[in-house]
Amino acid sequence: MSVEAAKPDLTFVNLVHQSLRTDGARLLGSVAALGPGQRRSRLPAIRAFFDQYRGQLLLHHSHEDELFYPALEARVGADRMRLGELAHQHEALDAALQAVSDSLASLAGPASDFPPARTTACAALSEMERSLATHLDLEEATVLPLLGSEMPAVEYKRLETQARHATPRAQAQFLVPWLAAHATPDQRKALFRSAPPLRLVNLVAGPRYRRLDNALVPAA
Repeated sequence: MSVEAAKPDLTFVNLVHQSLRTDGARLLGSVAALGPGQRRSRLPAIRAFFDQYRGQLLLHHSHEDELFYPALEARVGADRMRLGELAHQHEALDAALQAVSDSLASLAGPASDFPPARTTACAALSEMERSLATHLDLEEATVLPLLGSEMPAVEYKRLETQARHATPRAQAQFLVPWLAAHATPDQRKALFRSAPPLRLVNLVAGPRYRRLDNALVPAA
């Protein structure tokens, strides 16, 4: 098979989806399990993790909107990839993320009534999870198969390289160990094989990531 005809390696985007799904549920479970006495102990760490999670989702959207979606649209057209629907879902998710951020800030406020504020935060996280699942399901039914069938591996690799170079260093230091932590052994090998410097980033940034991750309860 020629380089031009080879299929793209979608390991990275699949890992992003896996990680977003898993930790959306873990964030909800972690907030639901909080007691009033943990407002100043565990809640700040959960909010710190959410801020990183939100940053990764917004970064993922920007890479799609600026790189991957336009390249795929040029090959298959907007209708076939349901571009209008995907763009609308990005807007809905951005609003859902802001609602979570606002509700967690309210929950952290010392003057707030903790139980109803926690209920509001859980409702916001549930809506975020719902919007996220709807969006990822659509991407996995349309965009990812089209990338695999319509885009040559060489072009997809170029887009991934552009996305990696456009990722701020601070976000990469969370992103790489985050994906590695959610990967199967085979996925982890493929991830590091796709860009060898990622292995070093994982080694250096892994300890800080694990401290953040410890704030969340295990996945159900």
